[in-house]
Amino acid sequence: MDLKGSITAPLILFVMFCTHTCFAKITIGISSENGESLKYSRKQFYGELKSAYSCVINQLDSNYDVITVPQARLIKMLQNNEVDIAMPLLLLPHRDLFATRSETIYQVGYELISHSTNPDLSIENLRRQANLNGIVYKRGTGARTLMLKYLGIDKNESISHEHQVSTWQQAVDFVAKNRAGITALPAVIAKDIEPHHFNGITRIKMPDHQLGLYMSSRFAKSAEAAAINDASKTCKEVR
Repeated sequence: MDLKGSITAPLILFVMFCTHTCFAKITIGISSENGESLKYSRKQFYGELKSAYSCVINQLDSNYDVITVPQARLIKMLQNNEVDIAMPLLLLPHRDLFATRSETIYQVGYELISHSTNPDLSIENLRRQANLNGIVYKRGTGARTLMLKYLGIDKNESISHEHQVSTWQQAVDFVAKNRAGITALPAVIAKDIEPHHFNGITRIKMPDHQLGLYMSSRFAKSAEAAAINDASKTCKEVR
């Protein structure tokens, strides 16, 4: 092989390698349905959850792009390896089936919302109310899972009727107008909903839940994924 050939062959291999590593950008997906708790604009994170999440993402050595999409679409993109990292997301068992969770980054509070005409707030009565009047929850979120777990209802158990809505506020309004018996939403989201939407309903504090991020099955095999998980341990803000 001549000198030119001996130089060209390694160069081609290097370019092929870099096509997949050196110039690859990580894609981070953020749910557009977090109220003011976490947003991304002009290359900065904003909101109540920004501190720990920006701390984690700042550990990345690679370049990254951030996209903001509805949560149901974000979950689908995560399953299809169309995003490398998805956040902020509750760490739930059914999501572990198709993606890799981080360590817990935040502990977040949830509220169970019930119509205030019923003064009995026992779990038994709330469960009866859910079975009689149905439940409502924001699609693409973990609200249904957490609500049923709190009420002691098996996730596969049939409920009289269930409604899926597009926004957290719509879920609250369904209960306020007695179109459903029960809903649940994150406390950080409840703070962003105008107070009059809570007229005529009762807000019950639920146990805190783990909030973190998920990595796609493809990205989870990378060295960057290990760095993200290490960062989630040091940047976490469990309150």
